Amino acid sequence: MKKTVIIAILVLLSQALTVSAQKPNTCISCHKELADELQKPALLSGDDIHHKIGLSCAGCHGGDPSKEDAEEAMSPSKGFVGVPGTLEIPHFCGKCHSKPAYMRSSNLWLPPDQLEKYWTSMHGQRIRKQDKKAAQCVSCHSVHDIREVDNPQASVYAENVPATCSKCHADSTYMAEYGIPTRQMDDFKNSVHGAALLQKHDTGAPACNDCHGNHAAMPPGVTSLGTVCYQCHAAEGELFLASPHKPAFDAMGEAECVYCHSNHKVLHPSDDLVGVEEKAICVNCHSDGDAGFATAKSMKEAIVELQSKYKASKDLLDKAASQGVEVSEEQFALRGIHDQLLQMRKLIHAFDAQKSAAASDSAIKAAGEVHAAGMAAVKEVKSRRYYFAAFTLITLFLAGVLVMKIKSYGR
Repeated sequence: MKKTVIIAILVLLSQALTVSAQKPNTCISCHKELADELQKPALLSGDDIHHKIGLSCAGCHGGDPSKEDAEEAMSPSKGFVGVPGTLEIPHFCGKCHSKPAYMRSSNLWLPPDQLEKYWTSMHGQRIRKQDKKAAQCVSCHSVHDIREVDNPQASVYAENVPATCSKCHADSTYMAEYGIPTRQMDDFKNSVHGAALLQKHDTGAPACNDCHGNHAAMPPGVTSLGTVCYQCHAAEGELFLASPHKPAFDAMGEAECVYCHSNHKVLHPSDDLVGVEEKAICVNCHSDGDAGFATAKSMKEAIVELQSKYKASKDLLDKAASQGVEVSEEQFALRGIHDQLLQMRKLIHAFDAQKSAAASDSAIKAAGEVHAAGMAAVKEVKSRRYYFAAFTLITLFLAGVLVMKIKSYGR
């Protein structure tokens, strides 16, 4: 009995201490009583990352949320700063986000150099020129419902980044004074990158910030654009940098990857892009008689030949497999041919006829061996049919003889 009483007293004491330790937050209680825009902060803040780590309204806006009287709670003497102006927001957020010691104590992974990077960005430069239309922190991250970057509801979650950027960049009226195209979002949706990110939900696919940067967002220049693409397409970049096209593009002042593949509307590449036919990109610069024209032609011919042999071999093996012939080893070898075909398409970026010829010769030889195995497999199918037919006929003949023999015994 005595033990039960002691436990009850300890529980009540703990609850009392907890209640006394909880400081009232009149910011939330008052704003919930208001209407429209003034009510939103109180309704949204519950999901905000700052609220979740224990940062109260006063942590950003100052004031004394323990005071019931509004004038006391929002007194400048209590450090109340209210709502910052658009041009003040970067400094307002930077009060915490640019302090390494503070950020380390609250969130170890978040770098404290966002503000410093922001001032180097096109957006930051426009803000310093007093352009209130330029994007600042809340333009991208929202205000009182800021979520972690890996939260699918966050405005800066990978799949949501294109929509966040397009709030401004797809608005032709808003962007009119800057002379910037506003088709980027439409183009991106139709690109191979956009399809991977927005349709297949592959968050590893590039969004706007992967190419342009986030806090230090800048449009890649002619000389830096290739480097941006090489972050993912490293093998193609290595081949191009050693190719004769690299100095030629530098001399012309052309952006490397964009010239052939575009930027926001990067479509899935096809073999039609290379060669000397009407749809090929190569003929935009090269004409019959120059070395580039001959190289483009030989690379395309090698790819077409290997593609043809690969398809013929695959058809043969598929036919044999569907009829019960064991061709797993040949199918495995065929996958190697397919990999070599992909490698040849990648080698296009070297623009080297000798490298392409060497790769195609070995691949075509291997494809020929697989094709021969496929022919043998199909021949085996025909042999099986022949022997089966012969066996069936012999069986029927013997059955007929047996029936006649039985009848003769009956007579």
